[in-house]
Amino acid sequence: MNGHVHYKMTKRWAIEQGYDPAVAEVIAAADIRVDREFPGRAWRNKRYHFAWLGARRIARQWLAQAMRDGDPALLGRALHCEQDAISHGQLGHLVHWPGIDLWERRGPRVRARIESATRAMLAEFLEATRDVAETPETPETPGDSSATLLEADRDIL
Repeated sequence: MNGHVHYKMTKRWAIEQGYDPAVAEVIAAADIRVDREFPGRAWRNKRYHFAWLGARRIARQWLAQAMRDGDPALLGRALHCEQDAISHGQLGHLVHWPGIDLWERRGPRVRARIESATRAMLAEFLEATRDVAETPETPETPGDSSATLLEADRDIL
């Protein structure tokens, strides 16, 4: 998926699920940054983007750690893996056709599955960490790139 899902829709769905807008921003910024930090190149980082290479397993691991640590940025990373695993399907790794990452080119059932899975993970994290959704954490280091959307990332939106 592209910035429309990984950032804009994720942020909207988080707010609709009851997250504070500042926390929703942290989640969405971390979601979109996975493409920057782990670009799916020829034989590198595919496991973060494709179901058959473990994207769903990584999503569940990051979600569990996010809930354990109360870390909304890890939730964003988990969401990215889950969203891509659904969007790319089983053939997306072989035929990464133009538009596979465009929301408007995915069918209504795929879009519904992405939204449903995203909302379910958001709800699971929210239930496990109620206080995190109400008060955003201040990054430990000023300018922590994992907590906010950087100007360099705005071009992929």
